[in-house]
Amino acid sequence: MIDYSIRIEAPAEIVFGMLTEADLLTEWMAREATIDRRPGGEFRWVYENGDVVLGRFVEIDAPHRLVLAYGWEEPASRGIPPNSTEVEITLEEAEGATLLRVVHRGLPPAEVESHKGGWDFFLRRLAARLAEAAA
Repeated sequence: MIDYSIRIEAPAEIVFGMLTEADLLTEWMAREATIDRRPGGEFRWVYENGDVVLGRFVEIDAPHRLVLAYGWEEPASRGIPPNSTEVEITLEEAEGATLLRVVHRGLPPAEVESHKGGWDFFLRRLAARLAEAAA
C-alpha cells in the first residue's frame, strides 16, 4: 500500500479539476487523456513514454474525495490489470492551500516502490504547475 501526502498551493476545487478533467490532466501528467467523470465512468490516459492507465471512477465527492479503480491497459509488464487496484484521493483545504492525500491499495509488492515514485513525481509536477499558474 502507498500512503502519500503533499501540500498544493491552490484551492481544492482547482486541484480536483486538475485530477478529473482531461484537458487539465494533460497539462501535468499525460500526453493524452479521456475521462468520463461520473461514478462508473471510465478514464484512460497515456504517459509520454506510451504507458497507458485504464480504470473507472468508483466514488466522486467533488472537490473533496475520489476513489478510482486503477490499472494498466497492458498489465503483463506490471501485473496490474485495469480496475484491479484502488486509488483513494482526499483533498482538504488548509489556509488557502490543499492537502492532497493518495492511498493506493492492492498493488503487487514488487510494484509499490515504482508507483510510490510515480505518485511523488507527478504530484510534485501538479504542485509546480499550479504554483506557476498562481505567479
